[in-house]
Amino acid sequence: MVEAPLSGLPETARQISDFQKLIGWKVKVWEEGYAVITCEIRQDFMNRSGILHGGLIATLLDSVAGHAAFGAPPADPAEPRLGGVTLSFTINYLGTASEGELTVTGRRTGGGKSIVFARADVVDAAGRLIAEATGTFKRRLPKA
Repeated sequence: MVEAPLSGLPETARQISDFQKLIGWKVKVWEEGYAVITCEIRQDFMNRSGILHGGLIATLLDSVAGHAAFGAPPADPAEPRLGGVTLSFTINYLGTASEGELTVTGRRTGGGKSIVFARADVVDAAGRLIAEATGTFKRRLPKA
């Protein structure tokens, strides 16, 4: 469970995966069609050239876009939680960062009941755009 930063979100939003724990990102906002996560840059996120690994950036962008695409978690933990999979994802890398906190924002941009679209961007601690992405996601609808 994530503590304080998510205290205002439903219990279902505070349950985190082992992968999220490994990377250490924090969900700051998770609303219908919109999400914000943050991640502190660590030395073990650098590639052999000493710059922030693109795979970390891709992970953060895909994660926040998925949060936005699949919608806010239900307030009641007994209600089914929507989820799904990424069908396609395109990233434009525009810069890099070596320290501080990354802020990653995702927004659902359209779609229907099962296929949805989202975009995301990541900025460094100074607010400089590091990367932007667009994705197509398939919702996993709850069983009736």
